[in-house]
Amino acid sequence: MEWVRMQGTGTLSAFTCIAVGPPVMRQEGYGRAHPYCTGVVELDEGCRVVARIEEVNTNDPETITIGTPLTVMFLHRGEGPDKTTYLAFRPAERGNVLL
Repeated sequence: MEWVRMQGTGTLSAFTCIAVGPPVMRQEGYGRAHPYCTGVVELDEGCRVVARIEEVNTNDPETITIGTPLTVMFLHRGEGPDKTTYLAFRPAERGNVLL
């Protein structure tokens, strides 16, 4: 096994919007009135990862489209020794990918 640098781009291949989540998500303000999205992202290199999908309308899941181009983002929560980083993706235009 070895580390491989990925481009951080891919496409959405599956997703779900979650309205009843674990305590950590409720602490971030997610719930029935404000669901969050988790999805399977097929990276351009061919492998798949599961991550949060940000900047999509989770109150209207019909607007979220399979095949949407995505770019990586990292969510940082907490401070000091309690700081945690989560993998996430957001919609992006292929010609203007921000990493």
